[in-house]
Amino acid sequence: MVQLGTRIEPRPVPPRAPATRVLITGTFLAGLLAILVGRWWTGTGYVAAPAGLPDPGWVTAVGLPVAQYTHEIAGITVVGLLFLRCAALPASTGPGGAHLLEMAARWAWIWVAGTVAWITLTVSELTGAPVDDLLRSPDLVLAAAGTDRVLAETATLWVALAVALFVGRLPTAPPVAALLLAATAALLPSALTGHAGHHDSPTIAMLALAVHLAAAAAWVGGLLALVVHLRPFPDELRRALPRFSAAALMCLLAVGSSGIVEGVVTLRTWTALWVSDRGHLILAKTVGLAVLAAIGYAHRKRTLGPAGTGRLAPLLSLAAGELLIMGATTGLAVILSTTG
Repeated sequence: MVQLGTRIEPRPVPPRAPATRVLITGTFLAGLLAILVGRWWTGTGYVAAPAGLPDPGWVTAVGLPVAQYTHEIAGITVVGLLFLRCAALPASTGPGGAHLLEMAARWAWIWVAGTVAWITLTVSELTGAPVDDLLRSPDLVLAAAGTDRVLAETATLWVALAVALFVGRLPTAPPVAALLLAATAALLPSALTGHAGHHDSPTIAMLALAVHLAAAAAWVGGLLALVVHLRPFPDELRRALPRFSAAALMCLLAVGSSGIVEGVVTLRTWTALWVSDRGHLILAKTVGLAVLAAIGYAHRKRTLGPAGTGRLAPLLSLAAGELLIMGATTGLAVILSTTG
């Protein structure tokens, strides 16, 4: 019962924009569609092995890129949530900062599940045994578990598990920053065990890929964290926007420059850009990055000003389309990491 004369404070109404589930589902489906198109384009989908040779089957062939994408999009989101908390809300004591850490723990469990599936399917691919036969082939599993590829993925699994268990218990910014560095490093096996080692300058290629992935994780994951998870807290969202906008510009420059270096090292000749499957995928990814840069410019010119006065709907609506493109480019990156 409300007493007379009592003033009732209105509850903050979240800005109108696509629902959280719609944004996350759309981002995930955009990446899966990019993987499907990329596999068809490069002819790297499932092809049965010749008679007499080990064949892990279509479940491994189809499931491996999906598991890797799930691992990457969840890990990228964890990095983005921690990055947003450290870089855009370093001294926040409000509910938004605590909510970011809570969401980081939830996404970390998805990261754990995706990484477990990624490891299982990787072992299946390396041994040539279907997933349902792995338990009946312990010797093959143990042999595959000792490879650099599986050991790197296992290291990622331990970091993801640590984030899931402990991120919600970190009260101050320095421990969160340390966990951010660990989570970012845990994403690097995709670069360090992928195609970079098969080229003339593997060290340069791996360093470029590491910078590329770290910057992309902070940018893509930070935007998802901003648009999806900080949206219910308009005051903290407005405070975080200017800092994240500046950080996103630096990430864009790092992604673009490292991508150029990696492309030069891995393609070897400019002709390969036009005649090879890898070159076509790099071109498609470059187009996506150019569109994202244009959207970022539109953010600075058209949405940051209104957002500072409390009008967040234009920013969030434009960012929703940006997330779809980011999901697709992440899917292309998965195909690039497994295409020679």
